[in-house]
Amino acid sequence: MLLLKKQEGGLVLRRASALVLTAHYGNGHLQVANVIASELKQKGFEPIISDLFGESYPVFTTFTQSLLVKSVSYGPSFYKWFYYGTKKVNSKGLSQFSRYLGRKRLQELINVHRPYFIITTFPLHAAPFLSKRSGFFIPTYTVITDYCIHPYWINPLIDHYFVGSESVKNTLLNQNIKGKCITVSGIPIRPEFEMLIDKRTIYQKYNLDLNKKIITVLAGALGVLKHVKELCQLLVCNPTYHIVAICGKNKNLYDKLLPLALRYPESFHLFGYEEKVHELMAISDCLITKPGGITLTEATALKIPLILYNPVPGQEGENARHFEGNGAALVSRTKMETVQHVHALTRNEDLAQSMKKALHIIHKSQSSALIADFAINQIKQQDSIFR
Repeated sequence: MLLLKKQEGGLVLRRASALVLTAHYGNGHLQVANVIASELKQKGFEPIISDLFGESYPVFTTFTQSLLVKSVSYGPSFYKWFYYGTKKVNSKGLSQFSRYLGRKRLQELINVHRPYFIITTFPLHAAPFLSKRSGFFIPTYTVITDYCIHPYWINPLIDHYFVGSESVKNTLLNQNIKGKCITVSGIPIRPEFEMLIDKRTIYQKYNLDLNKKIITVLAGALGVLKHVKELCQLLVCNPTYHIVAICGKNKNLYDKLLPLALRYPESFHLFGYEEKVHELMAISDCLITKPGGITLTEATALKIPLILYNPVPGQEGENARHFEGNGAALVSRTKMETVQHVHALTRNEDLAQSMKKALHIIHKSQSSALIADFAINQIKQQDSIFR
């Protein structure tokens, strides 16, 4: 998309650009940024994705990423203390504290690319502060990537929030954010998850038996499901199941599960990183996973009955509470409880159908298009020379 921009010497025709700011704390923030950037590109914009913290403080970022993984995997009580402890802090104080983080790098990006708007998929307070208080006056939009919200996301200088649920909207309203500044857009996911596919073809592609139930186990975004091998061993003994285990890029997990795949080649199907994971999820009768915001949203699009295994207190716990409270998931704390939930979902059709209906109600389709269109329409309203 081309726009006329006033510069010294007259009007210059150039491709419209937008900054999409994110962070590599878990995969979800980056996934959402990539989906939004792809949508903007389709609409003629030049999206620039930036990991603002990573580019500004690479050593510190690597350290804190490692600390986050360890605290979630091995020290959930510490993570719980941190998440809920900081939740009690005034949101204004949090935003004031962090508004200078990444500011220099952000100013460089703005000077080089002259974006028409900024979209953040991570709480980066330098963006709304710099864009409003330093003479740039660039609209800043924030996309919340979970079904809950921590006060750290909230900043009075953000122009608009895009959220996944009414409950998140209500939380923002209670924090004195105006309703006109909030849209329940849903959480953006890759378009493949919202496309209709021929399930019979997928069964044939992966050599799966149509008469067996597909139980899919996903590794968490920040590590793996604890005791995943033992869980798979319990499930694979059932002759009516196909067990699909997806390890992502975790080679250690893949190697750990490989003996099961060799021992049960007909019923245990092992995958590493799978680009077409949406195909395997689409034919699943049940999905066992950690409750990350993106995975949950993908499940709502495909209407896959969910079992959320041992959520870590914090975002995972809040996400799990939201889905369980809406009848869209079962939550388990142990391997045996997980197996019991699998049996319940595969043997009780009424329960499975009820959960699918709940997932359908939660899902908001075409989220990335809604967000991109909103940002572009704001430009159209403000710029009379728009092409």
